[in-house]
Amino acid sequence: MISKIIAIAKQTAKENLYYRFDLILYIFNFIIEITVYVFIWLSIYSSGNKILDMSFEDITTYYILVVTLNPIISWGINECMGEAIREGEILRELLNPISYFTYYFGIRIGELIEAIIVSIFTFIICSLLFGILLPSSILNFIFFLIVICLSVLLIYLFELIIGNMAFYTNSIWGIEVFKRAILSVFSGMIAPITLFPIYLQKIANFLPFKDCIYTPISIYFGELDCLQILYVILKQCIWIILFFIIAKVLFKKTIKNLTVNGG
Repeated sequence: MISKIIAIAKQTAKENLYYRFDLILYIFNFIIEITVYVFIWLSIYSSGNKILDMSFEDITTYYILVVTLNPIISWGINECMGEAIREGEILRELLNPISYFTYYFGIRIGELIEAIIVSIFTFIICSLLFGILLPSSILNFIFFLIVICLSVLLIYLFELIIGNMAFYTNSIWGIEVFKRAILSVFSGMIAPITLFPIYLQKIANFLPFKDCIYTPISIYFGELDCLQILYVILKQCIWIILFFIIAKVLFKKTIKNLTVNGG
């Protein structure tokens, strides 16, 4: 099964990387986004304001990491799933010799390869342009990477749940916009969670999305001790199991009521 996942991932990555000018545009777009963030916060800090205990270097590093992690976390399979349902390709996918979940996991890995390339170049260029604080320790950087890897798996399962909804709507665009909004707010992409009102912080602390962006960056800065980090990893594992069960149950129910357009 692993060899099949690798084969699907390679094919997906090959298709995505064929149009290399797209990669350049993605990187340029993210650099512009970071530049806007940096100048906004530069204006705030130059006015004598300070955000909590974060220095300007802290907030610059935070947004470089946010935008760098964005494609790794948020780029996914929902558009592919929606198109397959809309075009009738879903029947072929269901008849594949590997399971539907495994097939799309291979596609997700292929998408991830493109995302990592974009992220690495964005990170390097922005680090040279604006400077970036190094991780607090090598151990924290390792934990940072572990939490990010678990986040990719968690978001993949979340996307499977979102994709199941496309079986009923025959269009995933609106649901995809809603998913991105949820991730942007509760993962800390828009702003650090500590800047949110208390009630939003409580919601963010309960949901798993905070641990996809905000928490790994907090680990990068050394703001969590080992016990807290292990709690985060345990929480992620619990949500992964929960999302897997929900995705499986929804898939079994929705596949019985499958309606195909085209194909």
